Amino acid sequence: MISFTSFLLPENGFPALIFLLGISLIHQGCQEKKFAHPIAANEDVARYMENFEGRGDLTDPNSAPTDPAEAVRAFQLPEDLELELVLSEPDIVQPIHMSFDHRGRLWVVQYHQYPYPEGLKITSIDNHTRVSFDKQPEAPPEGAKGADKISVFEDSNGDGTYDKSFDAISGLNIATAVALGRSKIWVMNPPYLLAFPDPNGDGLPDADPEVHLEGFGLQDTHAVANSLHWGPDGWLYGVQGSTTSSRIESKNSEPVDFKGQAIWRYHPEKQEFELFAEGGGNNPFYLEFDRKGRIFSGSNGYGRGPYYKQGAYYVKSWGKHGALTNPFAFGHLPNMPLAGENKRFTHAVMMYEAALLPPKYQNNMMALNPLHNYIQLTELQENGSSFSNKDIGFLVETADKWFRPVDIKTGPDGAVYIADWYDSRLSHVDPRDTWHKSSGRIYRIKPFGHAINMASFDFSKANFTELATWLQHPNKWFRQQALRQFADRKDKNALPELLPLFNSEDPQDALEALWAIHLSNGFTGDFVRQALQHPDPHVQMWTIRLLGDQKLIPDDVFPTFLQLATKHSSPEVISQFASTIKRIPTKQALPALEALLLLKLDPNDPDIPLLIWWAMESQIANDLSLVLEWWDNSANWQNPIIKSHLAGRMVQRLVMGNHYEAAADFLANSPNESFDQVLVNGFYEGMVGRDLSTVPPRLLEEIAAKEKETTPFQLELKSGDFDHLPDALQLVRDENQSLKHRLNLISLFGEVKAPATVPVLLDLIKSGNSPSALKQAAIHSLKHFNQAEIGKEMAAIYPGIRGDSYVREEAIRLFSSRPEWANAFFHEITETKVIHKEDVPYQLIKNFYAMEPGDIKRKAAQIWPESKPLDAAQINESIKHWKEVVSRDNGNAVAGKQLFVSKCGSCHRLGEGGGDIGPDLSGYDRTNLDYWLLHTINPNADIREGYETMKLTLKDGRIVVGKLVKDEGGIKYLVPPMGGKGEFISDADIRNIQLNQTSIMPERLFEGLQEDQVRDLLAYILKP
Repeated sequence: MISFTSFLLPENGFPALIFLLGISLIHQGCQEKKFAHPIAANEDVARYMENFEGRGDLTDPNSAPTDPAEAVRAFQLPEDLELELVLSEPDIVQPIHMSFDHRGRLWVVQYHQYPYPEGLKITSIDNHTRVSFDKQPEAPPEGAKGADKISVFEDSNGDGTYDKSFDAISGLNIATAVALGRSKIWVMNPPYLLAFPDPNGDGLPDADPEVHLEGFGLQDTHAVANSLHWGPDGWLYGVQGSTTSSRIESKNSEPVDFKGQAIWRYHPEKQEFELFAEGGGNNPFYLEFDRKGRIFSGSNGYGRGPYYKQGAYYVKSWGKHGALTNPFAFGHLPNMPLAGENKRFTHAVMMYEAALLPPKYQNNMMALNPLHNYIQLTELQENGSSFSNKDIGFLVETADKWFRPVDIKTGPDGAVYIADWYDSRLSHVDPRDTWHKSSGRIYRIKPFGHAINMASFDFSKANFTELATWLQHPNKWFRQQALRQFADRKDKNALPELLPLFNSEDPQDALEALWAIHLSNGFTGDFVRQALQHPDPHVQMWTIRLLGDQKLIPDDVFPTFLQLATKHSSPEVISQFASTIKRIPTKQALPALEALLLLKLDPNDPDIPLLIWWAMESQIANDLSLVLEWWDNSANWQNPIIKSHLAGRMVQRLVMGNHYEAAADFLANSPNESFDQVLVNGFYEGMVGRDLSTVPPRLLEEIAAKEKETTPFQLELKSGDFDHLPDALQLVRDENQSLKHRLNLISLFGEVKAPATVPVLLDLIKSGNSPSALKQAAIHSLKHFNQAEIGKEMAAIYPGIRGDSYVREEAIRLFSSRPEWANAFFHEITETKVIHKEDVPYQLIKNFYAMEPGDIKRKAAQIWPESKPLDAAQINESIKHWKEVVSRDNGNAVAGKQLFVSKCGSCHRLGEGGGDIGPDLSGYDRTNLDYWLLHTINPNADIREGYETMKLTLKDGRIVVGKLVKDEGGIKYLVPPMGGKGEFISDADIRNIQLNQTSIMPERLFEGLQEDQVRDLLAYILKP
């Protein structure tokens, strides 16, 4: 399902940057059998769907839904709160999104169509159920009718009971959210953002919808666009999940391509679309504006997600989710740090900002955890320009494993409303539709013993005096609804009611009035200057942001804007200044940046340094000459952020943009020696994976003059001058020379690929006097040469180097990088028997299975039959066998802990100790035997984001397998998952990219254990 279904297992699927891989899972004995499936477009997909039982049934067949009234009694809450049932099946089924309209009616999106759109067939599918379809669904009312619907529930007499209901819109096909505004009903129905006209506001569309946006990805329907929400600035905001690729087209903005996570927004009057922020954990779902207009979202990770800043870039799993849209970001912002139990946390967050619940709950975050069946209460603590999080207790918890909270909202009455998907199934990994299609609940949390009574209201009929009064309401929901009315009306006649409120002493009232004045076309001239000078930092921050959204600060306002930049001490205001500078013309941006850098900025702030870099970087494409003039002023080099975050990145950006002369000028402007190595390092960062021979001599001279410890002949060789290659080879041979210089040159030999270096590298590997680090580096460099003889030479050398595990494994990686080298290695194993097959660990055997042609895989299976991937029948049989074994007797958890440490602890953490090669298992559901059997016996069932590996086939035929750690500026950096030397690879050198569909974890973990040992191990893992 949506983000909340990725909570248990390694999230969703392959990154949007990677094309979907067609499935060809031919099982033994099944070649002649014909397969069919109602949603499969071909036999390969049908076979995959039909044989999926080999990966286990993720719907619990031994569990049944609890009666709603009984389920309510199982909830545990603090003594001052109580939970009551508001709605349940059959009135609602599979609720995914809630919202309250201008009359207090409850709108519920029911996601019946999930997981696949009606009328489409699957043409390819990967092992994370990320799919491609045979066509794009047509926008309603055309095309197939889906089962999704949006229902409206009304409490007609204000007693807290929803006694009336109707279906506003039916027949939707993957619909995830709804919002009302501008006399329309806005529906997120990927690939479309639809607007149904509703001029009388009765909740029933008066005509067919208009398509406002098109192109949201559908490859993974638990990670599609979701969570529509009006921002206080009048834009409609939404969230994009992780494993979908989108190309958004709107009427008045250029198409926007992005891969994976993002916060996006759309201006309905201007009909413009843009990314507000990119990245954000693993699979963001849900959108929350707090009382100051800050944006938060769930992230499907171990924390509570990011505090999103405008125009910022946040962490992603690059291998699965794709690169950032800006190749020159050179970094990303972190999620908010958490002080709390390190459990997997997957879903929505809400700031409770109303007055009904007792004060201890107010202004705290309420975060949903569908995996562990509770709602967490979290406190936000200032952390520079961002926040850190501290868990302070549970709001709700239950032993009912069907409780799957997916949405949380504050209602008009101030109570907390929770939408419960209610299902035994946890994960989207099973491609079959085994979801419980007849359950769903909505609950309400309120003070214990408090009766819900609510007088009727209708914001659409309120006058400006009433709306201004509602802007002061203690419940944020009322203030947001009032703002929506100001945005709908855009009437300057509201200003006489709003200006006195702006001048009140209450800073929250002033902020609400600022937003309303902007929405009422009063954000001009004298008022803007007054707002910039307002004593409240959040009023200042939002004035700066609204000015930036105009893309040009008016001339009569700019001096005041600039003056504010020079004197501010609020980190949040500084961070917004940086975000706004990114959006305005260079002639305004650079003076503002200069003013900002006169402040004593904290280089350790979690957000500000990179936000300032992105502000600077955004102007390079606009007007490079003006940017370089800005750097000519030596005073601009004084702020510590310049040295720590800007200067080196500036050189890197110039080099990667092929602005070599500009880079030379920049280096020449270095103010002192303390900057020299920073700039040189930036140069080398920019040249990673690139040909130095194209670099002008002047730039190389500047680098040579500023390098403190230059390896001899390094620059000459990098730039294609081989006159001194014999001298470099002699230096490498000389055991008395600096090991650092020898290693640098050996690495360089692999880059320049001069054939004369091959014999020297082989001699170094043979030599008993060569240090291990030197041998390892030499082997790594040899991988770059496409010579069949290297494989034969290395196979002959191998017995002499096998004693050193690091050198041995680097050699095995070399053999598995080219078919002819693999065959040379296999010959020494099977024919001469000089090499022992036991030398090759499981994770390196798998590299041979990644190779083409097929005879390499076949030979690998013959040499290491125990490494051959299990087929569906074997997986089924193994799960059945070990489940029966475990059922016979109880295991010893103490003995099991020792087994875990020896068998699993080098890769996984469970509690205090363990490794980090694989996911931390502490936060996973430790009560579900079926889950642990499935993912131990078949670790390929779903690969946790951040732990997948990628196979690159280069144009020269070499294969590189590793974990993608960095992907920017057309350069990918991969490292072997179990250790070894990483490698930078230019996109220009890549022929093909595939994400490996097998985990680095071995499949046959139980086969080397006795039955009682397996019981012990699982007793420890499943220990509460």
